[in-house]
Amino acid sequence: MRILIRIAVVAIVVAVSLAIATGLYVRSLLTHADQYLPSIETYLQKKTGMPVAIRHMDVGLFPSVTLRFYHTEIRNPQPFPAGDFLQAPQIVVTLATWKLLHKKIMVKSLVLEHPVFNFISDPDGLWNFQNPGSSQQSLLPSTDGTISKIQMKDGQLLGSALIEPHDLPGPILLHVQNFNAQFGKIDLHASANSASSRPIRGKMQSNEAVFGKIHLRNVRCGLEILPTQFTFKDFSAKTYRGQAHGDFIFNFAQKQTKFDTHLRISGVGVAYVLSEFENGPPKMTGMMEAKMHLNGVVEYTANPLAGIQGTGQVVIRDGAFPSLKNSGDMRQMMRFRESSAAKLPPSAFSSFSGDMNLNSHRIESKRIVMDFYGIGVRGGGNVNEVTGGLNYRGTAIIEKKPGFVVTSFARLFKGGHMKDGHLTFPIQISGTLSNPKCSIAE
Repeated sequence: MRILIRIAVVAIVVAVSLAIATGLYVRSLLTHADQYLPSIETYLQKKTGMPVAIRHMDVGLFPSVTLRFYHTEIRNPQPFPAGDFLQAPQIVVTLATWKLLHKKIMVKSLVLEHPVFNFISDPDGLWNFQNPGSSQQSLLPSTDGTISKIQMKDGQLLGSALIEPHDLPGPILLHVQNFNAQFGKIDLHASANSASSRPIRGKMQSNEAVFGKIHLRNVRCGLEILPTQFTFKDFSAKTYRGQAHGDFIFNFAQKQTKFDTHLRISGVGVAYVLSEFENGPPKMTGMMEAKMHLNGVVEYTANPLAGIQGTGQVVIRDGAFPSLKNSGDMRQMMRFRESSAAKLPPSAFSSFSGDMNLNSHRIESKRIVMDFYGIGVRGGGNVNEVTGGLNYRGTAIIEKKPGFVVTSFARLFKGGHMKDGHLTFPIQISGTLSNPKCSIAE
């Protein structure tokens, strides 16, 4: 099987293989099932190239022929660290009785109870569910290669990459918790052998999922599986008191795994998002809406998402920059605010919108528009993710009609002048995210 198909169906193949290896011995298995486990484990290890251990099995005949495998472990092959690719406390395979009467095997359903998948990639591009030396031909003899229904109940999925240069275990990049998944009829032969495979489609729901430092809850999505690509399609989730929607793709075609996501979010609390990445009080508050396209490759370092890049449009409403509340220039500008905002802190704003270009640890914005309740700011600049350095410049526009106070204020600052009946003057934000400085530009 090609790479990604083995991700999705390795547990399926194992269970079907178990059914095949034991199907001819149903009668004796009723009382002596465990005596066949060493032969089954050897058979599976030969076919998958991965060490397999099964603690116990039993067989039932009514109402259908049912095979139950307890405490199944598929262990990591060399050179991966010790551990399991898959743990499944119970795997239940239900066979079509009428097919067995004709000496054929048809899998009606396959259920994995509480499975834990732990996907690991090494710097050479090999995954722990692969083994180049395994014997995959004729993995499913004496069967039509189809499974009518597949379920995974209350499982976990973890993904990580080893760290160069010594292939040490890296941080968990993806963690999907308490997930339930269901697939319809699957033709394993077609999925494994066709040069233009059709996607294997299913549905998944999860209580919680974490990608990097971003947390999602109540995830609902479709699944599409191709030989070199895995897609969480049309997902919806709750996140940071808001909602998220989009598609999330992992592509395994090249040596380095690529990820790509188109994301739409609404009603998200900015302070809650920033708390995942920063310590101390929030640098910005408000409710955010955004459309983003983020992508990159998984790096084999302690920071596997270091190469993330992307573009987007962001709108934040009813927020503030708490670290600017003591800025002298911000306090001076309060006199030109709308009367309804008189009791708000100096750094409060009614809206913030702009574009975003994330690349090489730097977030750039060509156009930012802010409204400080009657004081508009237009500008652009960038923030360095590594140092936290800020470099934004723009023009502040006082919406109040000119008068003696406004005219006098204009004379206090270099560059201040009247334009189209409004006072305008250059403004800059410098310093760092932890200690920003807002001032009138020289």
